[in-house]
Parts: sequence; C-alpha cells; structure tokens
Amino acid sequence: MTAFWIAAGALVALVLALLCLPLLRRKSSSGNSRQSINTAIFRDQLAELDRDLASGAVSAGDHATAREELERRVLEDVAADTQAEPDAQRRLPRTAIGLTVALPAAAIALYLLIGTPAALDPAAQQAAASPSAAEVEEMVAKLASRLEQNPDNPQGWVMLGRSYKVMGRFDDAAKAFDKAGAAMESDPELMLEVSELSAEMNQGKVEGRGAALLKRVLKDQPDNPRALVLAGTDAYFRQDYPATLRHWERVLAQVPPDSEDARNLSAGIEKVRSQMGQAAPAAQPAAPAKAAASTTATAVSGRVSLAPALAGKAAADDVVFIFARAAQGPRMPLAVLRIRAADLPRDFTLDDSMAMSPDMKLSSAGELRIEARISKSGDAIPKSGDLSGELVPVKPGAKNLQLSIDKVLP
Repeated sequence: MTAFWIAAGALVALVLALLCLPLLRRKSSSGNSRQSINTAIFRDQLAELDRDLASGAVSAGDHATAREELERRVLEDVAADTQAEPDAQRRLPRTAIGLTVALPAAAIALYLLIGTPAALDPAAQQAAASPSAAEVEEMVAKLASRLEQNPDNPQGWVMLGRSYKVMGRFDDAAKAFDKAGAAMESDPELMLEVSELSAEMNQGKVEGRGAALLKRVLKDQPDNPRALVLAGTDAYFRQDYPATLRHWERVLAQVPPDSEDARNLSAGIEKVRSQMGQAAPAAQPAAPAKAAASTTATAVSGRVSLAPALAGKAAADDVVFIFARAAQGPRMPLAVLRIRAADLPRDFTLDDSMAMSPDMKLSSAGELRIEARISKSGDAIPKSGDLSGELVPVKPGAKNLQLSIDKVLP
C-alpha cells in the first residue's frame, strides 16, 4: 500500500512539473515577446511612410503627422504592457500553485469516489477473495440455471458437478456428471472424479459406473497414484486387505521417502497390516492388541441423539452429518460420517479412514470438536434452520461420548 502511494505521488509530481514549468517561464518571456511584436509592426509602418514620402504619395507635413501618431501608439502599448506585466506575473505563479493543490486533491477525491481503495488493503483484498457460503451457493445456482437453459456445455456440467461435490450435494453432483456425458470419459482425471464421487456416496466403496471407470484408468495407467489410492480405499472398505496393501504399496514406491505422502501411506499400510492380523489371530497372536491400540489412537466414538424438544423439527429423510474438526485451527473436517435422521439415536465412530484429505487426519489433532448437524437442504454448508450440537474439547481416542443435537442455527 505504501509503495502504491509513493508511486502515485511521483506520477502526480511529474504531471505538475509538466503543467507548471511552462506557466512559470511565461512571466519572463511573455512581456519581451509582445514588445518585440509591437516594435516590428512600428518599423514596418514607419518604413511604409518613408516609401510613401519618397514616392510623393504623401507630403512632408502628412508624413510628420503620421510618424508622430505611430510613435504615440507605440508609447501607449509599452505603457500598457508595463502595467499589465506585474499582474500577469502575479497570476501565473498563483495558477501554478492552484494546480499543485487542486490536481492531486481532485485525483484522490475521484479515486475514492469511483475507484477501489479497499484493493490497497491486503486484509480487505483477502476477505473479498473469500466468498461466503451464501455467495458460493448463489454462484452455483446461477451456473445451474445457465446450464439448464443451455445444456450443451459439457465443461459447464463438469464444473457444476465438482461444485456440488465440494458442497456435499453428492446426488446433484452425480446428475451433473451424467449430463456431462462422454466428456467425463475423455480424461483419466475426470473419470476419477466420477469414481471418487461414487466412493463418497457409498461409504468408501466404488460402485457402478465409478467402478468401471476406475478399472479403465488402472488398465491404461497402472501406476496412476490417484487411481491406486482410490482402488486401495475401495478394497479396504470391502475388507479386501491384501488388495489394499497391493495398491497402496505401489503408490508408496513412487513418492519421496521423507515426504508427508510417504508418512501417511506408511501409517495406512501399518493399520491395514494390523487389521489383517486381527482377521488371523492364530497366525499372529500379538496383532489384535496392536490393532486395538492403533484404533484407539485414531478414533473417537459415542452416541448421537436428537434432543426431545427438537424432535418435531426433523424429518426422517433429513441428512445428518457427524464430523470431527480440530478444536483450534482450520475448519476443514478431519473425519465425516453421513446418516439419516431416521437413524437417530445412533452409535458412531470417527477415525482416520474417514479423512477427507490424507494430510489432515483426526489422529493429528491435539484436541477435537465433535459436531453433528441435521441438514434440511441435504448439503454440507450450514444454513439457517439446521439443527446442530457439538462437544469440545475432545481428545483423540475418546469413547462413550454423548452428543446431543439440541439447538437450531439462526
């Protein structure tokens, strides 16, 4: 912001110099210039009189009278110039000073009136760049409306589907991707969008079209990290732990050993190996205890219920989101569970397998905020009229939590 005003001041000073210097120079040159013109005219007229006298066009008496008249006019002009010059000299500096004050003042006033002063404030600029939930919904609604009027826009449907996916409106996202048609199968990344959405809608399992597209990507690109992670996750929720290890270990071989991705994958692989030990306790008797310790460290569990006073405000088909956030820091959920209001009261467990990002897991937080919200609209963005409840602070590994949905969002 300071640099802007310095640069603006320098430009104003340059403009003022270009405007005022000619005005200031005129006080020494304007008077001399006019006197020179008057003198030249006098000489021309006097020379003409002399020629007329020589040719006999005028008499000597007329010549003398005309010469006296010319001399008198020249003296009057010189006197007038002498009187006017101080006034002009006084006015020119005043004009320059007036421009020096008025021009910057007018520029600043005009900028404040029709410009964007807030753009100079980084905090204001950052706030302006972060739209509210209502603004996001409005933008998405406008995009949906335009696409309904002009549906022949595959990229528009892809964008709308991604927007719905981020908002938690998975059914709407699936419909938008369907309307994108063949465009969703033209690129591996878009094909994986469909597969990931299927996993979101089916508790981690990739079903239907999503499963077919995931299989195609892995056939064409067997080392695609995104596809391998998703295939491993799908296998994990089907309790096909050998397949999970096969996919995730293939990804682990591709990432730098000291990277965050490597650490997250290693932790996931270790957890799967522990659970494989739980499935075969006779072969590895020490594994169940290890797995139990791992689960305890990476999960919270309890029971969520709807307060009796709000029982009449929830419909059976309303969506219920149960999620864990860090008690302090980013509000991005670390684990999410989606059920229906008809399922309440309901026992729940949130753990690292439900993380929305491999870089942000429940086990990485020192303290948690456990929240439950009944969404009347069915999407993840809070709205007025939604029902909610929370517990804070909660330590990772906590059990037997009693989470009550007991308030209405204003």
